[in-house]
Amino acid sequence: MFLTGEMISYQAMCAEEDARLQRGMNFRLNEEHSVILMSRRGNAPYHDGIEDGEQIMVYEGHDVPRTPERPNPKNVDQPSLYPSDKPTQSERFSEAAEAYKTDSREAEAARVYEKLHSGV
Repeated sequence: MFLTGEMISYQAMCAEEDARLQRGMNFRLNEEHSVILMSRRGNAPYHDGIEDGEQIMVYEGHDVPRTPERPNPKNVDQPSLYPSDKPTQSERFSEAAEAYKTDSREAEAARVYEKLHSGV
């Protein structure tokens, strides 16, 4: 287990989570927690952030794929379901947040890793 704020490599993170992490949102990667990968770098494709004295994490989520019909994915809301009718990662996190807000479940435990540089 790493200390909060500790700089680690991508390989170390994957070893800790016992997974090759590629997508940013990983709902219940295991029984104990979810994993979120974020970046606040200037060239990051998403506008993730930390607000309110580090009490609130703003995570933009996934974009729909860029296609000739959808040249700007930022203008399209992430769908809640995949074509297979399974919930997207965004939807799974959203459902957990709504259930927590209505006191029907505990808060979802999550580990958040922030990309600082390529490979770190």
